[in-house]
Amino acid sequence: MTFSVIIPAKNELKNLQKVLPQFREPAKRFKLEIIIGDGASTDGSIEYARSFGAAVEVKTKKERETIGEGRNRGAAVATGDILVFLDAGVVLEKPLVFFETIAKRFQDTTVVAATANVDIYPEERNWQDAIVHAGVNSLIRFMNAIGQGAGKGECQIIRHSAFKKRGGYNEKLVAAEDNDMFRRLAKIGKVVFLKELHVFDDPRRYRTLGYSRVISNWLLNQCPVMFFKRLYDKEWKRVD
Repeated sequence: MTFSVIIPAKNELKNLQKVLPQFREPAKRFKLEIIIGDGASTDGSIEYARSFGAAVEVKTKKERETIGEGRNRGAAVATGDILVFLDAGVVLEKPLVFFETIAKRFQDTTVVAATANVDIYPEERNWQDAIVHAGVNSLIRFMNAIGQGAGKGECQIIRHSAFKKRGGYNEKLVAAEDNDMFRRLAKIGKVVFLKELHVFDDPRRYRTLGYSRVISNWLLNQCPVMFFKRLYDKEWKRVD
């Protein structure tokens, strides 16, 4: 079983310097390629990723792109059996165990996608982080258990053949493209929640916007996508 790790990024040099080295050990055990779907970075991200050995697919169009476009651009050149989509700041709790677990679970050919517990970096986590993310992880686990399909964009693991069958991420969505992808995948196979795996992300969005605003924006976008196939928010906003 082979893996393609796909990371959409723009001007994420600091995060890439943190996360790319974690793949060295798994690469000794598995055939693993790293692909950066870059949004035309100017901070040295492209050069660093290439020096690390990652393939970099750089945005060429002048218009602003959605995160789905960045992910799809990376997936277009991927050769792995399993596509592992991670955000630029995501750190795996136990990188080798992460890929070992995926390899084992995807031996079941009915499994088309998987996700894991997503949390904030332990050294930066506070009580609000713990409560909110425990709730979100529980909700995602429940949705997958009843066959609805759900998963956060920080960590989405998808069988390559199923990804192609579903046509990739919906590039018209500026938000909620992650859950839209998993709901569509759940219609053709099993989407599983890997409760034994944890990944950690940086808290900058929550620190900048606050949980009340993030959650309200999430609900305003998720519900229209789920029921009406359109978004409430028409512009994806980057948080630095």
